[in-house]
Amino acid sequence: MRWLQCLGVSALALGAAGCEDTSTPVGALDATVKDVVSDAPTATEASVDADAPAADVVDASAFASGPYGLRPRDLAGPFTVMTQDGPWVFEEHFTHEDSYVFIVVNASNYSTSLLGGSVGALVEQSPRNVHYFFLPANGSTQLAALRARTDDELAGFSEEDRDYWSQRLHYVSDDLNTTQTWLGQLYRTRRATMNMVPRYESVQWAVDRFQRIREVGQLGRITATGLRLELPLLANEARYYNFEYSREQDLAAHPATTVTLLDRATVIENVDIDAVLPDGATMATFDTLEADLSTDCLNHRDGDCGAWDYLSHLWLCSEEAPSPDAGAPADASPDAGPAPILRCDTELARWITTYWREGRWVTDISGVLPLLRRGGRQHLRWYASRQFDPRPAPYVASLALRFGNRRREVRPFDTRLLFQGGALNSTWAARHPAQRFTVPADTRRAELYVLVTGHGSATSQCAEFCNHGHHFVFNGHDHLVDFPEARSPDGCVERVDQGVVPNQHGTWYFGRGGWCPGWDVRPVVIDVTSELRAGAENELSYTATVDGRVISSMAGYGNIVLTSYLVLSR
Repeated sequence: MRWLQCLGVSALALGAAGCEDTSTPVGALDATVKDVVSDAPTATEASVDADAPAADVVDASAFASGPYGLRPRDLAGPFTVMTQDGPWVFEEHFTHEDSYVFIVVNASNYSTSLLGGSVGALVEQSPRNVHYFFLPANGSTQLAALRARTDDELAGFSEEDRDYWSQRLHYVSDDLNTTQTWLGQLYRTRRATMNMVPRYESVQWAVDRFQRIREVGQLGRITATGLRLELPLLANEARYYNFEYSREQDLAAHPATTVTLLDRATVIENVDIDAVLPDGATMATFDTLEADLSTDCLNHRDGDCGAWDYLSHLWLCSEEAPSPDAGAPADASPDAGPAPILRCDTELARWITTYWREGRWVTDISGVLPLLRRGGRQHLRWYASRQFDPRPAPYVASLALRFGNRRREVRPFDTRLLFQGGALNSTWAARHPAQRFTVPADTRRAELYVLVTGHGSATSQCAEFCNHGHHFVFNGHDHLVDFPEARSPDGCVERVDQGVVPNQHGTWYFGRGGWCPGWDVRPVVIDVTSELRAGAENELSYTATVDGRVISSMAGYGNIVLTSYLVLSR
């Protein structure tokens, strides 16, 4: 299997997991606004919502009145549970400040192994605004032993922390199989409606700070002998809910002119979009551009998502004149000339898809604003590799461009392509000769704008799992973009607070060369204004290294996906 080569581990009954695949696109299959799927590239016109608020941020003091549901992303209903410390009423505690995570305690191997981990270590990794509920099912008698062991672990905490967490670790007395509360109904519904690829839906779930039911992902690491469960990974769910809540607050605070490209569109691989942007005069007033992408699972259930971590791109397309000897399309009228050639090779944004989970990313891509400056009708293409292993799965994609004005000191007016990637071998330097250029004398800021990720496994899993360095020498000043977190066991876990989707069903946790599964590839922006020779010739040279060494091997170190621009502002 492909992932055995990527990870050097045995096949597991866990679904596909491992390194990312960078297979090439084979076509566009969706015209999403009309929910039409066809076998040929089609286009759909995007809509513009001028000055629309970015998100509905709920009143932070109110328990929502419904309607309530039992499915992921539905609104959680009111419930009261009897705990070993007395009754606990959800609607009396809910303030949108906390999240709530539920673990079922039963006699299964999964429950026994997971809860054999340290609850003390879990709370040490957790943000302080989370409640954990341990819920008995099937007459389980494990709760008393779990609590006693946890009390022993917390004895080493400060008195303040012991008192604090004693109010947030809930040992429930009501058996989920018999209680008639909303919580019992939720548990029984989840047991009865398994995912297409079963995960852990019947034994773990959460309610986030927006009062929504949420899936809880893989709480372990893949090894040569199976999944090694680690209870402290559960803390990543609450960390991520805090990130999401902060993001929604920030979006609501910055209204934008929003161009909707896709709205919960079923996408197999490619989708082409005819987007109508604001006119050129309006575009010139914007100083900020964000790409807002969501890739959801069918029914919002983990096992209904695609299995693999793939490259995904938003491309700007252009039309080129066909060659003189090109004929007209077969279905064209007799007088029609040859059709123009559509080139979709100008990269606006990049993401890496998740292992089996859904996610949302809002990425500042303001450096590419000049590429869209003429406004009006623009042809765009969103691409993500086709999910096929262990079974086909579509993307449920929503994508928008958010144009705003945050009153920054300058606005970008020119974006120039510099260097691009390819095979990382000893020919790299020869394929990237130095560039010389002049810029307008009234340029107030110059920035290098770099999208770079490493992929492949040609040599020791490099460039996915190695520190490839990129030296941009601007007028004699060396600027290094590198990835020392590559190969670290928790390099991507440490970025959950920055938007990495947590607890994916694969090896999401390893640090990588410029990316994480389930994360946006954020541009590295380097201010070179102080080195700029405005109105005169400038020189930019560029080379790449691996672990600080010049590349001398033709065997190579995988593939570098690089797009770099010079962004000029005034």
